[in-house]
Amino acid sequence: MPDPAAQPQPATEPDTPADSGASSGALDDAAPETSPAPSPEAEEEDSIATRVTGLRLVPELEPEPEPDGDDPVDAAAPEPAPPDEIFVPERPRRELLSLDKPEPPRPAGTGRDEMMPRIDGEELDIAGSPRADLRAAGLAVPKMHRLVRRGDTAMWAFGVRASEALRWWLDIRQSAESTGWMPVLLGAPEEWRDNGEAIIHEGDDELARADEIDAAALLHDKAAEAGEPARGVPILPRRGDSDFATPQREGLLGLVAVDAGWKIPAMFPWKGSTNWELYGAEHAAVLHSWNRRFEAELVAMTYDVIELYVPRPPTPEEAIAVASEAYAYCPDLLDSGVPTLEDLAEHMIRSKAWYFRWT
Repeated sequence: MPDPAAQPQPATEPDTPADSGASSGALDDAAPETSPAPSPEAEEEDSIATRVTGLRLVPELEPEPEPDGDDPVDAAAPEPAPPDEIFVPERPRRELLSLDKPEPPRPAGTGRDEMMPRIDGEELDIAGSPRADLRAAGLAVPKMHRLVRRGDTAMWAFGVRASEALRWWLDIRQSAESTGWMPVLLGAPEEWRDNGEAIIHEGDDELARADEIDAAALLHDKAAEAGEPARGVPILPRRGDSDFATPQREGLLGLVAVDAGWKIPAMFPWKGSTNWELYGAEHAAVLHSWNRRFEAELVAMTYDVIELYVPRPPTPEEAIAVASEAYAYCPDLLDSGVPTLEDLAEHMIRSKAWYFRWT
């Protein structure tokens, strides 16, 4: 081994790593010589910023070619502009963010294991199912089955892979104006056995009762019942993503013939929050209020979880008041990882994914 003391030492120039720029997927692949090496935390943030996060799609940047050992790094090369923290395009009301269309199925034998491949054909239609309406809108969906029926209203469903669940939801939601079918992610199939007995309670006409509920008065009363929430300086980092919990696993995607998703918990009276004495009508009233103010859309309704996609989160000035509403709606939030009302407000300012679970 050569004597380290005999090696020449640079006089004033800092060391430049030979493999700088070789990290795949990082945003600063061609950093100038004088830039410090990125910390592991920065690399992790860059990695998060360049992947699909829920409903925000940020394209991957191609890595710069690795510089030759003999060629100096061009110190004048401009650094790539960082992506926006939140992408909120100018758009008409009720038009959702755009995602790439789901990939078409690959031919058999390519190694891709679809939970339920995208199959088209009238022979798979069942009387009353949404398939014909979706096919007319250019959406080829698999054969589906009737999951729940209440009176004249039915919920149809088909299985989706975790990697495609949100794209299926968005694709069908964007076509709802023409098809008349609203999507909702339903979680594990076993929770919807026996006509959804574990999830749906024996309510009366909850949708009509929702029209009689004042959401503001309801939340005021529930806030008094919940008591004063914990307060303090936020300690959790702000969420700038749109990550949803339900699509992290394979499950069902349901379709309901209705003109607004906020009505679904009342059409199929959801009992995931009966321990807080909220039923289908109460959920519809609260979700309708948030839909008018923040364009909140129902994404998931599982055994004890409701998730919303919120294209226009509240402003910092509104955040504490809206967090108080969320706490009144679901006090369990501050018992399951969100320590203070200020932390909850920080989340609701920046995140387009609102998560509620009644434990």
